[in-house]
Amino acid sequence: MRSLLILLLPVAVLLSGHPGDDIVKEGVRAFYNYEFERSIEILNQVRLDYPENPIVHLTWVGARWKFNEANSLPEEMYTLLNRDIAEVDSVYTGLLKKYPDHPEYLLYLGSTRGLKARFLLGQKKWISTLAAAYQGFQLIKHSAELDPGLKDTYLPMGILEYYAGLSNYFIKSAATLFGINPSRISGLEKMEIAADKSEWAWIEAKSVLSYIYLWMDVDSLKGEKIARELAQEFPHNFDFQIHYIEGLLQTNKIDQAGELLSGMGEKLRLLTSRQQLVFSSYLHYEWGHYYFLTGNYKQSLVSLEHCISEYRSDLDAVLSFAFLRKGMILDLLEDRKAAISAYESCRELDNFSHAVVLSQMYLERPYIQESILEKINKP
Repeated sequence: MRSLLILLLPVAVLLSGHPGDDIVKEGVRAFYNYEFERSIEILNQVRLDYPENPIVHLTWVGARWKFNEANSLPEEMYTLLNRDIAEVDSVYTGLLKKYPDHPEYLLYLGSTRGLKARFLLGQKKWISTLAAAYQGFQLIKHSAELDPGLKDTYLPMGILEYYAGLSNYFIKSAATLFGINPSRISGLEKMEIAADKSEWAWIEAKSVLSYIYLWMDVDSLKGEKIARELAQEFPHNFDFQIHYIEGLLQTNKIDQAGELLSGMGEKLRLLTSRQQLVFSSYLHYEWGHYYFLTGNYKQSLVSLEHCISEYRSDLDAVLSFAFLRKGMILDLLEDRKAAISAYESCRELDNFSHAVVLSQMYLERPYIQESILEKINKP
């Protein structure tokens, strides 16, 4: 799952008017359509031919990250990512020595440094995540001050504000001291601006927003709309297809979701073995959600158990919903003791997902069947 997948990494941030931009755009589209090797090949050439292109170096890091994530164990992937970050940090630092206070170089250097926050987030090292993100935030903020029209800055600043606003009192206080507005509302507003008004950051902004609206601050109608746009634009992106299916299920478009689900197994088999390890659990969850909505609780529990036992992603929002859904079914089957165990497993993930909020509610009183759209969109 990606979203909050690239914390301060506007992989698709791209402004027109620089030599090599059109070629980088081709690499970006290949990246989002899971053509990682082709994307890297394109971006390698642009880095050689147009070394002063503002975006190409950061986009290259993102493409190599996703390629290594699809083909390597997590430990190796993070080692390679750290090495690539160091290389690109050096490139942008050198460009800023040549062109001081260049807004785009500041933006991408800040994004490169903030990228370290991504794997700290996956490890739930909240303070370290904030500190790493802050290093990038200062540069990005300066970039926005130099060029207020640079709408791509709204994405990383919005993500950081949202993350800080989502966190506990201590994190919020630390963020305020750092000059960061810890506000979920303000963060979402900035990400919406990036989604609507930036030339290329809209792709990543919509990806993050679809994740938030489907799993965190749930707004199923918005989440389904954004996920549909991404799935149609990038049909080979398995993650975007999963988001779209989840949006359809949350908005009770069950038959349409079932049609899409029936073809996802074949799409899964086209991915790398490493990708299959991660995405198979997501697919199991969507089947579990589908069977839950159609009243086939026995088969839903089977799918949810597969999701839970096979879960491999370091971002665990989908896992929390699997535990939640399992508890809801067990409540309906009047196995309260087992339901409580599932809710407690969800709560222990402590990942800010809406599932954790609902699990706490159902620990206090059993779940009673009602419209899933009505339930999941309650404030």
